[in-house]
Amino acid sequence: MELTGLAEAFPLMRGGGLFLAVIGLGILVGGVGPASWRIPALIAGAALGVVAMAVAGITKWAFDGIGYPAWWQWAVLGVAVLVEGYLVSVVAERYEFGSREFWLAMLFVVGVHFLLLTFSHGPICGLLAVLCIVNVVIASRVPSMGVGTAWSIDGLLKMTAGAAMVAVTLV
Repeated sequence: MELTGLAEAFPLMRGGGLFLAVIGLGILVGGVGPASWRIPALIAGAALGVVAMAVAGITKWAFDGIGYPAWWQWAVLGVAVLVEGYLVSVVAERYEFGSREFWLAMLFVVGVHFLLLTFSHGPICGLLAVLCIVNVVIASRVPSMGVGTAWSIDGLLKMTAGAAMVAVTLV
Protein backbone atom coordinates (compact mmCIF):
# COMPACT_ATOMS: atom_id res chain seq x y z
CA MET A 1 0.00 0.00 0.00
CA GLU A 2 1.33 3.43 -0.90
CA LEU A 3 1.85 5.96 1.86
CA THR A 4 -0.99 8.09 0.49
CA GLY A 5 -3.24 5.04 0.40
CA LEU A 6 -2.33 4.30 4.00
CA ALA A 7 -3.51 7.75 5.08
CA GLU A 8 -6.76 7.36 3.15
CA ALA A 9 -7.35 3.90 4.60
CA PHE A 10 -6.78 5.18 8.15
CA PRO A 11 -7.97 8.81 8.34
CA LEU A 12 -7.79 8.77 12.15
CA MET A 13 -4.02 8.37 11.78
CA ARG A 14 -3.25 12.10 11.51
CA GLY A 15 -5.18 13.22 14.59
CA GLY A 16 -4.10 10.15 16.55
CA GLY A 17 -0.50 10.76 15.59
CA LEU A 18 -0.75 14.38 16.70
CA PHE A 19 -2.16 13.25 20.07
CA LEU A 20 0.57 10.61 20.46
CA ALA A 21 3.38 13.04 19.71
CA VAL A 22 2.10 15.52 22.31
CA ILE A 23 1.28 13.01 25.06
CA GLY A 24 4.59 11.28 24.33
CA LEU A 25 6.35 14.52 25.21
CA GLY A 26 4.44 14.65 28.50
CA ILE A 27 5.40 11.05 29.27
CA LEU A 28 9.03 11.75 28.42
CA VAL A 29 9.06 14.75 30.79
CA GLY A 30 7.51 12.55 33.49
CA GLY A 31 10.16 9.92 32.86
CA VAL A 32 13.23 12.14 33.00
CA GLY A 33 12.02 14.19 35.97
CA PRO A 34 11.40 13.09 39.52
CA ALA A 35 8.65 10.53 40.15
CA SER A 36 6.40 13.34 41.43
CA TRP A 37 6.29 14.73 37.87
CA ARG A 38 4.78 11.60 36.30
CA ILE A 39 1.10 12.26 36.90
CA PRO A 40 1.17 16.05 36.26
CA ALA A 41 3.25 15.60 33.09
CA LEU A 42 0.95 12.82 31.88
CA ILE A 43 -2.15 14.92 32.53
CA ALA A 44 -0.62 17.98 30.87
CA GLY A 45 0.46 15.92 27.85
CA ALA A 46 -2.97 14.30 27.54
CA ALA A 47 -4.79 17.63 27.91
CA LEU A 48 -2.59 19.36 25.34
CA GLY A 49 -2.96 16.33 23.04
CA VAL A 50 -6.75 16.55 23.23
CA VAL A 51 -6.61 20.30 22.54
CA ALA A 52 -4.33 19.69 19.54
CA MET A 53 -6.71 17.02 18.18
CA ALA A 54 -9.72 19.27 18.74
CA VAL A 55 -8.09 22.19 16.91
CA ALA A 56 -7.05 19.85 14.09
CA GLY A 57 -10.60 18.52 13.85
CA ILE A 58 -12.33 21.89 14.04
CA THR A 59 -10.07 23.37 11.39
CA LYS A 60 -10.54 20.17 9.36
CA TRP A 61 -6.74 19.80 9.14
CA ALA A 62 -7.08 16.35 10.73
CA PHE A 63 -8.89 15.03 7.65
CA ASP A 64 -7.78 17.46 4.93
CA GLY A 65 -6.97 15.54 1.77
CA ILE A 66 -7.46 12.08 3.30
CA GLY A 67 -11.18 11.92 3.95
CA TYR A 68 -13.18 10.97 7.00
CA PRO A 69 -13.14 7.71 8.97
CA ALA A 70 -15.76 5.01 8.46
CA TRP A 71 -18.23 4.39 11.28
CA TRP A 72 -16.47 1.15 12.21
CA GLN A 73 -13.15 2.98 12.71
CA TRP A 74 -14.84 5.21 15.25
CA ALA A 75 -16.32 2.09 16.84
CA VAL A 76 -12.88 0.46 17.09
CA LEU A 77 -11.54 3.62 18.73
CA GLY A 78 -14.41 3.51 21.24
CA VAL A 79 -13.87 -0.17 22.02
CA ALA A 80 -10.11 0.39 22.47
CA VAL A 81 -10.77 3.21 24.95
CA LEU A 82 -13.29 1.08 26.87
CA VAL A 83 -10.89 -1.88 27.00
CA GLU A 84 -8.10 0.41 28.19
CA GLY A 85 -10.36 1.87 30.90
CA TYR A 86 -11.33 -1.58 32.10
CA LEU A 87 -7.71 -2.79 32.17
CA VAL A 88 -6.63 0.36 34.03
CA SER A 89 -9.24 -0.41 36.70
CA VAL A 90 -7.88 -3.97 36.98
CA VAL A 91 -4.34 -2.62 37.42
CA ALA A 92 -5.55 -0.08 40.01
CA GLU A 93 -7.19 -2.86 42.04
CA ARG A 94 -4.30 -5.30 41.75
CA TYR A 95 -1.20 -3.13 42.37
CA GLU A 96 -0.25 -0.52 44.92
CA PHE A 97 -0.48 2.92 43.36
CA GLY A 98 2.93 4.28 42.47
CA SER A 99 4.74 0.97 42.78
CA ARG A 100 7.06 -0.26 40.04
CA GLU A 101 4.58 -3.01 39.17
CA PHE A 102 1.74 -0.49 38.97
CA TRP A 103 3.54 1.77 36.49
CA LEU A 104 4.82 -1.08 34.34
CA ALA A 105 1.34 -2.62 34.24
CA MET A 106 -0.09 0.74 33.18
CA LEU A 107 2.43 1.01 30.34
CA PHE A 108 1.55 -2.55 29.33
CA VAL A 109 -2.19 -1.77 29.27
CA VAL A 110 -1.62 1.21 26.98
CA GLY A 111 0.46 -1.00 24.67
CA VAL A 112 -2.37 -3.54 24.52
CA HIS A 113 -4.90 -0.87 23.62
CA PHE A 114 -2.63 0.19 20.73
CA LEU A 115 -3.00 -3.33 19.35
CA LEU A 116 -6.73 -2.67 18.98
CA LEU A 117 -6.09 0.79 17.53
CA THR A 118 -4.12 -0.82 14.72
CA PHE A 119 -7.47 -1.46 13.03
CA SER A 120 -8.58 2.18 13.21
CA HIS A 121 -5.26 4.06 13.14
CA GLY A 122 -3.06 1.85 10.98
CA PRO A 123 0.05 -0.31 11.13
CA ILE A 124 2.31 2.29 12.75
CA CYS A 125 0.03 2.02 15.78
CA GLY A 126 0.47 -1.77 15.69
CA LEU A 127 4.24 -1.42 15.61
CA LEU A 128 4.02 1.05 18.49
CA ALA A 129 1.97 -1.50 20.45
CA VAL A 130 4.61 -4.17 20.03
CA LEU A 131 7.46 -1.81 20.95
CA CYS A 132 5.64 -0.50 24.04
CA ILE A 133 4.94 -4.06 25.23
CA VAL A 134 8.57 -5.09 24.58
CA ASN A 135 9.72 -2.07 26.60
CA VAL A 136 7.61 -3.26 29.55
CA VAL A 137 8.79 -6.86 29.22
CA ILE A 138 12.42 -5.74 29.26
CA ALA A 139 11.83 -3.44 32.25
CA SER A 140 10.06 -6.29 34.07
CA ARG A 141 12.97 -8.66 33.50
CA VAL A 142 15.71 -6.13 34.30
CA PRO A 143 15.08 -4.98 37.88
CA SER A 144 17.88 -2.41 37.68
CA MET A 145 15.99 -0.60 34.90
CA GLY A 146 14.16 2.19 36.64
CA VAL A 147 10.55 3.08 35.99
CA GLY A 148 11.73 6.51 34.83
CA THR A 149 13.79 4.84 32.14
CA ALA A 150 10.84 2.73 30.99
CA TRP A 151 8.65 5.85 30.97
CA SER A 152 11.23 7.82 29.01
CA ILE A 153 11.52 5.08 26.40
CA ASP A 154 7.72 4.86 26.23
CA GLY A 155 7.47 8.62 25.71
CA LEU A 156 10.09 8.56 22.96
CA LEU A 157 8.30 5.67 21.25
CA LYS A 158 5.00 7.55 21.31
CA MET A 159 6.56 10.80 20.08
CA THR A 160 8.31 8.99 17.23
CA ALA A 161 5.28 6.93 16.22
CA GLY A 162 3.02 9.99 16.44
CA ALA A 163 5.35 12.05 14.28
CA ALA A 164 5.55 9.20 11.77
CA MET A 165 1.77 8.88 11.68
CA VAL A 166 1.39 12.60 10.94
CA ALA A 167 4.23 12.56 8.39
CA VAL A 168 2.72 9.62 6.48
CA THR A 169 -0.57 11.51 6.13
CA LEU A 170 1.18 14.57 4.69
CA VAL A 171 2.94 12.72 1.85
